[in-house]
Amino acid sequence: RRMDMPIVKFIKKNTVFCVAVLAALATCFFVPPDKEYLSYFDWKTLVCLFLTLAVVCALRNIKFFTILARRIVLITGNLRTLFITLICITFIGSMIIANDMALITFLPLGYLALSSTNNEKHMAYLFILQNISANLGGMLTPFGNPQNLYLYSFFNIPTAEFCKIMLPPFVLAIAMLIIACLFVKPKKLSIKEDFPERLNRPKTVLYLILFALSILIVFRVIPYQLGLVLIPLILFIVDRESLLMVDYGLLGTFFFFFIFSGN
Repeated sequence: RRMDMPIVKFIKKNTVFCVAVLAALATCFFVPPDKEYLSYFDWKTLVCLFLTLAVVCALRNIKFFTILARRIVLITGNLRTLFITLICITFIGSMIIANDMALITFLPLGYLALSSTNNEKHMAYLFILQNISANLGGMLTPFGNPQNLYLYSFFNIPTAEFCKIMLPPFVLAIAMLIIACLFVKPKKLSIKEDFPERLNRPKTVLYLILFALSILIVFRVIPYQLGLVLIPLILFIVDRESLLMVDYGLLGTFFFFFIFSGN
């Protein structure tokens, strides 16, 4: 029974990945593996997703998002404004660094902001709104979530057309989230301005350049093959840990779903 526990934990943590693996294996009984399998994969989507996740992990390692967000939070003067600021940060963050990474980055910020101002009772409501904003904010941009990236790449949707299609629900989502924040009372609060983290400027500049490069690859300005060589090589030299932190379960999910859908 003890030996089974790690397996159970793995399945619980990677449920969608496990479903994708089982679905792919099931179809392999009907369509035996052959060279046609290689045509199933949208390699550009997989590479773009990997590169974006890797650079975002590197930025997280130097506390870039935490420091940036905290400085923005400092301008808030009451609880309602704090809510709106945190929701907007998460919302905009999901457009740039994808919804999963936005939650991992900004949920702890929400916790720290409320706990440091003795407003823990509002934690659940803030977390719910941050979860919603992360999932809705990513809808506008091609790299806001993995599904967008796949659709944008596979169907070669023009960038302007993609954003135009998603703009109406995007604006509606913003309006609904702002309305939800209005239910929070504008209670005055003060946030400690002193925090230990300091921005590593050389690494910040380097990682932002790599991030811009990954975005250009998404927008088909730079060949993804070049990015696949250059970005991991630089990160391997500067911050190997960021390559280990990538959500390979998410990449694996797409890999096996490509097999399933291809078969």
